[in-house]
Amino acid sequence: MKPLTTGESNPPVLGLITETSPARTPGARRADAVRYPDLRPSPCGVGMHTLQGTRAAVRTVIRYRNGVLTGKGASLLDGYMEDLATDRIYRLMIAQRILHRDIVKILDLEGQPVEHTPEQVSQLFDEELNNILNELPPNTESSVVYTYRQARRISENLITCWEFDPI
Repeated sequence: MKPLTTGESNPPVLGLITETSPARTPGARRADAVRYPDLRPSPCGVGMHTLQGTRAAVRTVIRYRNGVLTGKGASLLDGYMEDLATDRIYRLMIAQRILHRDIVKILDLEGQPVEHTPEQVSQLFDEELNNILNELPPNTESSVVYTYRQARRISENLITCWEFDPI
């Protein structure tokens, strides 16, 4: 069988295509077809802005920063590998909750709004640090406690000083 050259067609193949394909003009679309449909999911109603979410973010940045201070580049926290990107995202989230506290309502467990002032966020850092320290074994070395305290201080400082570059 000789190969096809430009301008030639293969009658048996064309016949098969014509017989099995629906009758329509090549390249034509349905009249009601949307040319560029928006396939992104709608964010409406997804997730909630809660005090618990802020607490979780605070806890994660303290624990991640502690890992950095002890020489880890990434840490397994609550079954997830957390890295610099997670730390940066959570710090930005906390900072945005402070910055936009008059616009976006953050709700507590009872559904009441909680204003995210720098003082309120600082209190959350204190509370979550205490929770972390209380979960440590009783005979934990003082150097470990010290690094967690440093991690807490540095993490909050990065937020209040608006430092978010990854370096």
